[in-house]
Amino acid sequence: MRFHNKIAVVTGADSGIGRATALRLLEEGALVTAVDLRHSEPWPAEYAGNVTTLTADVADPDAPATIIDSVDAAHGRLDILVNAAGILKIAPMLAVTRADWDRVLSVNLGGVFFLCQAAAALMVKAGVRGRIVNVSSVHAVVSEPDAAPYTASKGGLEAMTRTMASELAAHGITVNAVRPGATWSGMSRPIYTPEVLAALSDKIPLGEVAQPEWVAAAICYLASDEARYTTGAALDVDGGYSMDGSLPGRRYQ
Repeated sequence: MRFHNKIAVVTGADSGIGRATALRLLEEGALVTAVDLRHSEPWPAEYAGNVTTLTADVADPDAPATIIDSVDAAHGRLDILVNAAGILKIAPMLAVTRADWDRVLSVNLGGVFFLCQAAAALMVKAGVRGRIVNVSSVHAVVSEPDAAPYTASKGGLEAMTRTMASELAAHGITVNAVRPGATWSGMSRPIYTPEVLAALSDKIPLGEVAQPEWVAAAICYLASDEARYTTGAALDVDGGYSMDGSLPGRRYQ
């Protein structure tokens, strides 16, 4: 029960890493505001009194105030923010449209920044030594062809995480990122064809695609007091994807 009576906001909470994180926080005693564009899955009955759903597009300029004002009105403080909402647009670099670029950056980067800003302001006002965890991607540091806006947003997210961590340290607020590799989610399932899964199996040293609960475990570590002395970090949760420079199926002789 690391999060007994902790107040948490999780974006992207309807599926994938966001939902797994919200459930883990609830299991360990948190009161969670679950934010997403839609809420298609009911929450387990045992958590009904501890979870509040809020429908919002994190890219909407009004969303940060709407989300954080709701938490402030209900609880008067915020302990944990997890930014798990994100989108991916697949298109060759030469075919990326301005609309696609703007949408991906506004969700994955701009939306995260302004929600962090609003959340940190409430933490400071309430005197809370809070925890902010941003969900990045292995593709912040490893290229992903046909996903230039996505990789740009995740690289920017990590740079921004370090800067926010530096500024908010004086208030006792930590800001960290997790860097998942291939993970099962609503966003990834359509593109994980049998051929892609076979290639991932060859590429990932641990040989399998992550379940979202495995990433949620890392997020909850960074959101807990166990990580009180960690800030500005990006924690790899990728099965060894980003560190491995071997030749799949081959060795030097």
